[in-house]
Amino acid sequence: MNLNRFIRGMTFILRMQRQEEPEIATVGSKGQIVIPLEMRKELRIAPKSKLAIYRRNDKLVITRLKILPMREQLSELLNQIDKGSAKRGKKLTEREILKEIQAYRQEKRK
Repeated sequence: MNLNRFIRGMTFILRMQRQEEPEIATVGSKGQIVIPLEMRKELRIAPKSKLAIYRRNDKLVITRLKILPMREQLSELLNQIDKGSAKRGKKLTEREILKEIQAYRQEKRK
């Protein structure tokens, strides 16, 4: 797990523990809950935000995920391919580029 993501999640838990009165949320028929507005603002949770939900015994822990925009991911990938190509001293073939892309995606999923 990414250390920064873990720390942000723990900060949220600590913030919740310091709160004098917890907010109440109701689970709807589709299993959806509404995060109180003040918490959404504080944690910068907007519509379409990605959240990770963990179960800790009888508790749910929710943390906001930061996902890089596709443009940044592609730029990072192309830079890595260029560096690898420069080390080899030759231009990559299309097959080698596809192989690099697949390896990059596998690494990012871990």
